[in-house]
Amino acid sequence: MKIDRVMQKTSLFLVLTLLLSSVTLSGCEKGESGNFGIYLVESGELVLSDQHIKAYYQNDHTIELNKTGIERWNSYLTYSDIPKLATSLAGKEFVVKLRGKEMYKGKFYSMVMSSSYSGVVILDALIKLDNEHNTIRIDFGYPPGSDGVGQDPRNNPEIISFVERQGLLK
Repeated sequence: MKIDRVMQKTSLFLVLTLLLSSVTLSGCEKGESGNFGIYLVESGELVLSDQHIKAYYQNDHTIELNKTGIERWNSYLTYSDIPKLATSLAGKEFVVKLRGKEMYKGKFYSMVMSSSYSGVVILDALIKLDNEHNTIRIDFGYPPGSDGVGQDPRNNPEIISFVERQGLLK
């Protein structure tokens, strides 16, 4: 009797382990979220992830945010009346990661900033978003229209492939 009970518990444990393993492994394919993220360099804090993205437009590198993404973005804009650089993401460095691997770095920028920047920028870090205005743009070089220095990393094939598999690429 005791041996039968032990065998039943062992069998149940093995079945549950296999089931959990298959769910975990299947999460690495389409539909898995939490693999893409934009993080603050200084703190490592996640600003936005693929869970916050409604669509990624490759032609102009615009990210359309869903409702949760809009709320997340706006949580970084702590001013109450007049936008202030010090109470926003503006000027802070970010890193884009895919499955924990650093893909490229850049800075959050605003159209009110007068200094130029030759790398990747996410605009406009001072603007609160809503349902009608729900996009952020990733540019290469600031001010807009200026060319960045070096190779433009925004069309990274790994990132494009990932957002395409997620059904986010437009």
